[in-house]
Amino acid sequence: MNHSKKPLFKSAMDFNGRPLAMCLEKIAEQKQLLNRVRNSLPADIAEHAIHCVLSNTRLLVYTDSAVWASQIRFFNQEIVKSLPANGRQTIVSVQVKILLTPTSSTSRRTKCLPSAKTIDDILGRVDDKSNDALDLALAKLGRTLKKRLADKTA
Repeated sequence: MNHSKKPLFKSAMDFNGRPLAMCLEKIAEQKQLLNRVRNSLPADIAEHAIHCVLSNTRLLVYTDSAVWASQIRFFNQEIVKSLPANGRQTIVSVQVKILLTPTSSTSRRTKCLPSAKTIDDILGRVDDKSNDALDLALAKLGRTLKKRLADKTA
């Protein structure tokens, strides 16, 4: 028995030669939906509603940050009430998602090394002849920081 589900994604070739027209029609529907959602929100919040997609009975609203997502979630009921129930489906819930920009996900932390004076102070407080685990760890830290500072300035 084969109970495979119908795939949700259709290939562009499955649209009988009019894939571009279908895509443009879908985009127009989504823009119209986004305009309705924005009209139901206050102006300062509406500009942060970037995109809308209808998925079964759920409306997905995309925004640019978590701050605006929480503000949009506050207006969930107003959004649902503002969208008329068309013959095909009724919107029951609104889910807000955050779109991450490529620059925010690829930000890298920079190394922050202490000054040469601080490193010398660390090494000055260490007893190299001690077998104490803390003294040995502090000595190793001091040597590593001194080496990295020398590499950075070279």
